[in-house]
Amino acid sequence: MIAPDLRAIDEAAALWVQRMALPVQDSATAAAFDRWILDDPRHVESYARMAQLWQSDGLRQALLANDAPDTAFTAPHLPDAAHRLWRRAALLIPAVAAAMLLLIVAPPLLRDPLRYAAPAGAMHAVTLPDRSRVRLAPGAQIAVRITPWSRNVTLERGQAFFDVAHENVRGFAVDAGTAQVSVLGTAFDIDRLDGEAVVRVYRGTVSVAAGAGREWRLSAGSGIALRGGNAITIDGITGPHPDWADGWFDANNTPIRQLIAHLNRGAAVPVRLADPMLGELQVSGRFRLSDPDDALGAVAAIHDLKLRRDTHGVVLSR
Repeated sequence: MIAPDLRAIDEAAALWVQRMALPVQDSATAAAFDRWILDDPRHVESYARMAQLWQSDGLRQALLANDAPDTAFTAPHLPDAAHRLWRRAALLIPAVAAAMLLLIVAPPLLRDPLRYAAPAGAMHAVTLPDRSRVRLAPGAQIAVRITPWSRNVTLERGQAFFDVAHENVRGFAVDAGTAQVSVLGTAFDIDRLDGEAVVRVYRGTVSVAAGAGREWRLSAGSGIALRGGNAITIDGITGPHPDWADGWFDANNTPIRQLIAHLNRGAAVPVRLADPMLGELQVSGRFRLSDPDDALGAVAAIHDLKLRRDTHGVVLSR
């Protein structure tokens, strides 16, 4: 006989597995899940068992099989569909002992996030423990924490392209300061600038939260730029990955401060604006990031600006 408190934990774990298996999660749900899973070590154990059941071949076979009487198991009090699912899944509990291995690995992962960084002037590609692939722009840095129940990344600085390995249960979340992105499996790019975040989606669907109840759902080919309290949607995104991964910066009525930020990530000589307001001037075109002189020359010609060098680098001014 299962103790009442353990039965309640299993019921809650079953519901959380269902919720976390949705294509996208809102930030409130993700936060509530983190609180629940960390509240009691038994929550981790129960969730691991239920998650293993959810993804098991036996469960899929059970769901395809005809209904059969199974009075030996009393299912949790769940909605009808969930009730049937977990009543059948419970028959498979002896097959999930392997899930306990995850609990041995979890503690160090919780304590010590993995950090990856790209040096100035060079990109860096990494494969995460869950098989997701990340390409870091020059100077970018991420911190990664992957547990049996979640995959969380903090984009600490710079820009990164994420090709996320799809999983049915564990979501994949990226915190970029101004924006928080949640997915299950997709490909997207996040550019973290000073007080700004730009998200572009190349495959699948992502959920972007920006605090104060603001949230957007973006599909492939779209994006959003968040700066302060403003949000600007982006359309017409094409290709399998961002152009910076091939060494280009594509601008479409883009503030020149963004172009300069990208040039500075790989430039040997830093570029700065004599007047910060010049950064709001917009440019359109395709600029090679490895040739800052050519890019800055084009910007200066478009807006009738001047370029000069001093002991600290290149200055763009009126």
